[in-house]
Amino acid sequence: MSKVPPTYPYSRLLSVFCLWLTVVSGVALSIVSVLKICSDCSETASYSIFGLNFGWFGIVFFIACAVLLAVRKRFGWADCLLVVMLSSAAGAEARFIWMQKYVIGQWCPVCLGIAATVGFGCAVKTYEAISATDIKGVGMKSSLKLFVVFTMSALLGLAGAMIGVKNESEAAELDMFLGKTKSPTVVYFVSDWFCPACRKIEPVIEKMYPDIARTAKVGFVDFPIHKESLNFTPYNLQFLYFEKGKYIQLRKALGELAMKTKNPTPEQVQAAINPLGVKLRQVNYSDTLYGMQANLTIYRGFDVRSTPSVVVTNTRTKKTKILVGDRQISEAAVMSAITEVEK
Repeated sequence: MSKVPPTYPYSRLLSVFCLWLTVVSGVALSIVSVLKICSDCSETASYSIFGLNFGWFGIVFFIACAVLLAVRKRFGWADCLLVVMLSSAAGAEARFIWMQKYVIGQWCPVCLGIAATVGFGCAVKTYEAISATDIKGVGMKSSLKLFVVFTMSALLGLAGAMIGVKNESEAAELDMFLGKTKSPTVVYFVSDWFCPACRKIEPVIEKMYPDIARTAKVGFVDFPIHKESLNFTPYNLQFLYFEKGKYIQLRKALGELAMKTKNPTPEQVQAAINPLGVKLRQVNYSDTLYGMQANLTIYRGFDVRSTPSVVVTNTRTKKTKILVGDRQISEAAVMSAITEVEK
């Protein structure tokens, strides 16, 4: 009768410790991802998997792994499922790393840390399986089965990541609207970043916005009367896409920066919005082009010829009212136009 090598229990304890270290580290890093503590994760944070934020997905995944790890002594299937989950995650992480390199163009320390954690967990499970095979004397046949399970699971995870990962801007169809987004009434504030009258009317817009937003769907449209306005449009679009809750404050910060420079650098914009706790994202060129084309469609479609202008339109009644200039634009006038187009 063969005896179990004396070193096996100690190696087994070490592997169990390493697996618990894997799931605890994975949960901790996923929480960091959700809280967006890492300053280098702004672009990676704009992605989701099957509609779920990466961080929350990681929390659920690693907690599930922890449950399987806790019950695997009682249920043999739990250990097998743990192997499948970790190897699937390894396949998915290969896709995420590729995206950071070739799609996003920058590395996220938190995401790389999660990838390393998954890889470490897979290595530990591989060691456990090989050790168990050697002890039981099963040999090549069992090792081949293990290789097939690891490979198939990794390919499944890779396929899932390729299908399920979406950019938030794509998932949200690049929603540029604020306010009561289900309303058939839309209020477009059309302006130019260097138009003196637009600058004069901005405090009025800022003051009326909360009341308008409770009543209608709101859009902010850049009409580049001054060509330098195009230098601010990508940042304005970024805030409309991703920072809806702070948009009005961010718009004010951009307006103040426009008083200082006509060609802002990302560093200057970041410095201007730092007090608001917002970090610039890398917006795809196609997303910026989409927003600029949408702006063009709006001001040409409603035949807006000057700034500032406010277009109030209703998709149900097909009625439209346009207010032009700081003398016409006021909260009372906009609210009156909303009532008029809704009749």
